[in-house]
Amino acid sequence: MKREDESVTPDEFVIRAIWTGFYNPQNPLPILAAAFRPRPDETDGISVFRAACVAKPEDVLVVFAEDKRDRYALALLHVAELQKLGLTIEPAKIEATPGHAVLPELNCTAVSADKAKCREIQNKLAELASANLVRTPV
Repeated sequence: MKREDESVTPDEFVIRAIWTGFYNPQNPLPILAAAFRPRPDETDGISVFRAACVAKPEDVLVVFAEDKRDRYALALLHVAELQKLGLTIEPAKIEATPGHAVLPELNCTAVSADKAKCREIQNKLAELASANLVRTPV
């Protein structure tokens, strides 16, 4: 495993935890683009977790309330693909689990400033996530 203070490299994957409300297995793309929309308090960008910093993807669920963990899907996103979209992965250490990072280009201010561009990125992220689900909500 990588130490979380090591630089993020293009060959890595990040994990995006996706709330059940943004997952619909009946859709051709089960992950909705809204899963990549920042909350109003996400001024530093949406959260992801570096897969190289945890033993298994499910380890990141520790950041959520125990009674809600089974309601999250987990998707792997290749860092190189994120970089092609103009996104960067910025480590943002938290106590709960190693490997937390943010995508600073997808913060609440940026999304409001250029909705069309962000919507395009969010749609592409939904495609990537839908193709790389490692866990679905119960």
